[in-house]
Amino acid sequence: MTRLTDYLNVETLQHLQDAFSVVSGAPIRICGTDGEPLTAPSSPSFRQDEANGPVKGTELADAAGPVMVDDQIVCRVHLEPPPGRRAQDAVTARQLRLVSLATGVIARLCQRERQLRTRVDELATLYRLTAEFTSQRDMQELLDMVAGTVVETMRAKACSIRLLNEDHSELVLKSVANLSEQYLQKGPVPLSESAIDQEALSSGQAVPISDMAGDQRVLYSAEAKREGIVSGLCAPMMYRDRPEGAIRVYMSEPHDFDWFEVSLLKAIAAEAAAAIVNARLYAEAVRSANMQRQLRLAGEVQRRMIPTGSPDAPGFDIAAIYVPCFELGGDFYDFIALPEDNLALVVCDVVGKGVRASLLTASIRASLRAHAANVYEMSEVLSSVNSDLCADTQSSDFATLFYGVLDGRACKFTYSNAGHIPPVMIRGEDVIHLDVGGSVLGIDSSLKWATQAVELRPGDVILVHTDGLNEAMNFEDEPFGMERIETAAAQAVQRGDDAEGVAKFILWEMRRFAGLQTRLDDLTVVVVRVL
Repeated sequence: MTRLTDYLNVETLQHLQDAFSVVSGAPIRICGTDGEPLTAPSSPSFRQDEANGPVKGTELADAAGPVMVDDQIVCRVHLEPPPGRRAQDAVTARQLRLVSLATGVIARLCQRERQLRTRVDELATLYRLTAEFTSQRDMQELLDMVAGTVVETMRAKACSIRLLNEDHSELVLKSVANLSEQYLQKGPVPLSESAIDQEALSSGQAVPISDMAGDQRVLYSAEAKREGIVSGLCAPMMYRDRPEGAIRVYMSEPHDFDWFEVSLLKAIAAEAAAAIVNARLYAEAVRSANMQRQLRLAGEVQRRMIPTGSPDAPGFDIAAIYVPCFELGGDFYDFIALPEDNLALVVCDVVGKGVRASLLTASIRASLRAHAANVYEMSEVLSSVNSDLCADTQSSDFATLFYGVLDGRACKFTYSNAGHIPPVMIRGEDVIHLDVGGSVLGIDSSLKWATQAVELRPGDVILVHTDGLNEAMNFEDEPFGMERIETAAAQAVQRGDDAEGVAKFILWEMRRFAGLQTRLDDLTVVVVRVL
């Protein structure tokens, strides 16, 4: 049961009682619902006001007014007989009015105190929600918490939260509190048909709905009436002037939302919108971190497919450099040991970058190794790899590949170029381009490739690379180009550099040319020097 002292302390009540006693000219006493006094007797110097005549038939014992708060009696105000007068003496009309005034003042003070406490509770709730918003990461838990808290704080019947879909054409229900399943199944809420939500999201202001059943702006008025919803308030969820959705609070009785209630719901909606955006960003960050982790693991697997050192090939000095542009690359090189001490040299460049390209490189490498181990004829090896690639990929997936076989016994190099940048063989001052072969792999399964055998001499240097070398750009958007590559290779050969020295010198010249310009492609360089 509500008591008067739940709202006003005894000191305040004593002050009110003393003041009214002085004004009335008769002692006034504030008593509890059980009739026991809550205050001490007042002791003013009373003066009989003869200007107000007595009210006939009214006794002092009956001059008591109840104080009502929320339809409950919390106390009574009694007019007591002044000193020297009997309880049967009549009271004046003025004194009766003062008793009525006293009960009204006390009731209003109680209401104001309760309202202030409610506002404090609401502000505390908003503060608590703000703290929760900063720590909450799960989107659904966040929305459910907001809906439940709004109902509790605003003493509402129900609450719903709808968020805009990707194209902002519809408000999709995401969380509710105290709404029936039947009401939730009433139908969609297209933004173009909901005048209330349009007004809230376009203006950034909360929109009150005094009569849900009779307001023509309400899409489902009959369903609202059946649900027992009478009044409502729609607040926009905005983040940096960008609409995210709307919060609606519903009342079961006619209700005029005051300024504080509107401001409170707007504040909660704004905080919720920011928290939703943060939750989305956090989820995206988690997904991105997981993806980066997967890419790192995939990159490690791909790099393990790249030879870790130079192969042992009698009569040849071999070196290679591989520099991927991203975690996963579209380049690869390989050395495959063949019968009779032959060594296959492969350099491949797959279209594109990233995961797609890395999967293609793994597929081509596996196919090439499988066919090279069982097929002697080089053109047949390329045809088989091409058939596998055409069968398993789309027409937009293709690769350039250079495939050569070093024969140390016969000192011969047999190769076929499948659309790759023609490697060069430097012999003294001559530069020979190794361009015999055919088209790229993965376009047409019926294509064939030609081969050529080149007699090798001591001192010859074969350079195979991908377009990440010749297409490296400087800050003037000028490519490094084939001419600079051949010049750098010739300089290194003339100095007598070994295979590793030639590869590093070419790479150094490219980096000196490009400077700090960002690389846009993977880079592979393989150098073979004939001993």
